[in-house]
Amino acid sequence: MGVFLTQFSCKEKIKRYKPTTTIVEGQISDAESPVIILSGDVEIKSVLDPTGKFIIQAELEKAGIYSLTLSNQTLQIFIVPGDRISLNTTQSTFNTNPKFEGDHMLENNYLIVHDSLKRNTEPIDFKKYFTQTEDELIRSVEQRMSLFNTNQQEYQKLNRPFDEVFAELITEEVMFDAAALKLEYPVYYHYFLPESNMKLSDTYDSFLQNLEIDNNDNLLLPSYKKFVETFLEFKSRFDSPDYSESLNINKFDNISNLFQSKMVREFLYYNLMKDLLETSINDVSLLMDKYHLLQSNIQYLNEIDADFKSWEKLLKGNSSPDIICSNLKGKTITLENFKGKVVYLDVWATWCGPCLREIPFLEKMQAKYQGRNDVAFISISIDQDKNSWKSMVEQKNMKGFQFYADHISQKHLVEHFLIKGIPRFIIIDKGGKIWNANAPRPSDENVFNELNEALQN
Repeated sequence: MGVFLTQFSCKEKIKRYKPTTTIVEGQISDAESPVIILSGDVEIKSVLDPTGKFIIQAELEKAGIYSLTLSNQTLQIFIVPGDRISLNTTQSTFNTNPKFEGDHMLENNYLIVHDSLKRNTEPIDFKKYFTQTEDELIRSVEQRMSLFNTNQQEYQKLNRPFDEVFAELITEEVMFDAAALKLEYPVYYHYFLPESNMKLSDTYDSFLQNLEIDNNDNLLLPSYKKFVETFLEFKSRFDSPDYSESLNINKFDNISNLFQSKMVREFLYYNLMKDLLETSINDVSLLMDKYHLLQSNIQYLNEIDADFKSWEKLLKGNSSPDIICSNLKGKTITLENFKGKVVYLDVWATWCGPCLREIPFLEKMQAKYQGRNDVAFISISIDQDKNSWKSMVEQKNMKGFQFYADHISQKHLVEHFLIKGIPRFIIIDKGGKIWNANAPRPSDENVFNELNEALQN
């Protein structure tokens, strides 16, 4: 790929103002949460009264696309310091059909249209989309960009031209959205086709030269946040593939190499650590000292500290819980029965697409270690319907030890291992201790190194 500087300059944008009182108010009928949060550079919370009314008053100095969050729903809102914006909606239509009034009503109502179009044009079949040829992928992304731009033009023709600041922001929003998709392409391609030798063209990443990558103000663009995380992944994977440390540690170290902007660094350190808490707790333990030295945002620092304490029980060397399961014949089995063997544990369900995708790779692993008495491949289903599990295991003649966890065992398994998504793979050593609570998937070539190390221990 082409070589170019990644330390982009931080120009002063027209979005900066003197701190000015800004008000966002409104009413949300039947709100499930009593708190609504406005997020930009900082979070500002407001309590809804019994009728759902709220008012957020803040001293803002940047125009941007902020976020309003209620429960688990997020709504984008364009704000210029000094605005007074009114929002009326319900819990069920919070981020799909809210009604804005007041300043920049046109722009905020357009954001609803834009977000709907964005959702409706996202890839549905990820495998088909991200295993296109390079030229096909670029064409697909640029067609989506063109659709967004046409939609903006038609909306303004029917109404009036956008505020100049908003016009600049929505243009950048579309560009960063497209760039994130392009950067995701090689990552997903290798995920779906791990044995492929696909290589990007030397000029593939040239589109990055048109973007202002390293700028605090861009954090007020929703797609920029996704973009910088994807950019970090892309540069860490493909610009330095021979790194001696793990990819996660390489990504952490690369943040200071790729970005000068203080707030962008803070954001990336926080988000990477937040993600690693759920995917690689052992790496988090190695990075905590560095995180304390490099993270200057106290809120981010305290949150990761608190979360780490809840995950510490899953660090390498801690005891694994003795989960009770049943096999196809209904016989009760516990993990204690496998003490003396290294256990590669797969937590899955028949309705989980990513779980099913891993099964062929898991069977290849089982074949590779066939005949060894010191390793056991255990799959524990957390299906609600036991018959669905039993039918699939029998019809597909699934290999390894196939177990089912009832409601009580599921609860114990999920709570102890803090399982928030499946499939989840766990390696337990011969002594019944946790080796890796976030083990690589069977489709990840690193899984063999991890498993072999546990066997040699």
